[in-house]
Amino acid sequence: MGLLAATMMFALPLGVIGIVAAVAGFLCRPLQPLLLVAMAWGVGWLCTGLAAGDRFAPALILPLLLASLVAACASIAVRREMEHGYRVEANGAAALD
Repeated sequence: MGLLAATMMFALPLGVIGIVAAVAGFLCRPLQPLLLVAMAWGVGWLCTGLAAGDRFAPALILPLLLASLVAACASIAVRREMEHGYRVEANGAAALD
């Protein structure tokens, strides 16, 4: 299994967690870091289990770390863009009044 395929295998579930963290961070800013830390703890726990595994399990650690890094960065970017869009929309509505 290639590095890209293995990374994509982990990207979908971690991406969903990242989007949930972005929406939670948009609604209540302190929730996003808590969800991302919980995701990182889960990833660390899974990496520990993979490191103790047999055969090809240790080879999945790097793709898991890459996918979690991408998911965390994307989550922060999505929240910032949501906040920016909200400000632009609020400024546009204020200009019409």
